[in-house]
Amino acid sequence: MSQNILYYHNLGVEVGSMIFFILGSLNFALHYAVLHGQRKEIWKNIEVVTFSITLSVLTLIAVSGLMQNNVYPNVMAMFRKGFYLMVSGHTTTGFMNIYAKQFFYEWGDIALFALILAMLFGGSACSTAGGFKALRIGIVCRAVKAEIGKMLIPDSRVKTSRIHHIKDIILSDAMVKSACLIIALYLLTFAVGTLAGMYAGYPYMMAAFESASVTGNVGLSIGITSPAMPAFLKILYIVIMWLGRLEFMSVLTLIAYVFRKVRRA
Repeated sequence: MSQNILYYHNLGVEVGSMIFFILGSLNFALHYAVLHGQRKEIWKNIEVVTFSITLSVLTLIAVSGLMQNNVYPNVMAMFRKGFYLMVSGHTTTGFMNIYAKQFFYEWGDIALFALILAMLFGGSACSTAGGFKALRIGIVCRAVKAEIGKMLIPDSRVKTSRIHHIKDIILSDAMVKSACLIIALYLLTFAVGTLAGMYAGYPYMMAAFESASVTGNVGLSIGITSPAMPAFLKILYIVIMWLGRLEFMSVLTLIAYVFRKVRRA
């Protein structure tokens, strides 16, 4: 429907769809492990832990912003609108139960800031979700924790850092470097999309929201994406969605491969 999930205006549809949002955003390897008896993975896996923490923190930020603006009158309304859209954005599902313009005119900067971060963070690796991915965020956070630990304790007590992703994995410099590189490329792409939106005449928060949605292949819109949007912005958004979905490195590898072929020709 053109009104998205808002068309149904049904609590059961909203709760049921949220369950599938979360299931779809979890790593398929995690699904396999749990279905084969490794149920402890649900709370041990670094992606689940990271996703749970980021969703909880960002939801609290969004709720505080919505309460400050008195957007929704009660807890149920806050759950059905605020929390639903946070889960939709964080899992990069893109289902909406409000009109696009309500984001800009009702939510306020604090709640929009939290939702923009949620869309950029995304779900798990090897899932239906886009964004940075919880695995990379977890790796970077663990690396920061490890570096702080090295500064605070003697070298003799420093232990090898590990993450748990289906199994215990040693946190290597190459792993951290790869995670940081992808996140940096996502942020650069997000910045380019935001600047382009502002160049097209949209306010900063609208441009940033739409750019985050496009970069993470989310589907939520604040009202910019439409048949009437400038042609150059349509083309740029298409390129950004393609890059974000393929996660940059495969595209950069393809470009390098073609460049080498051309040089040899």
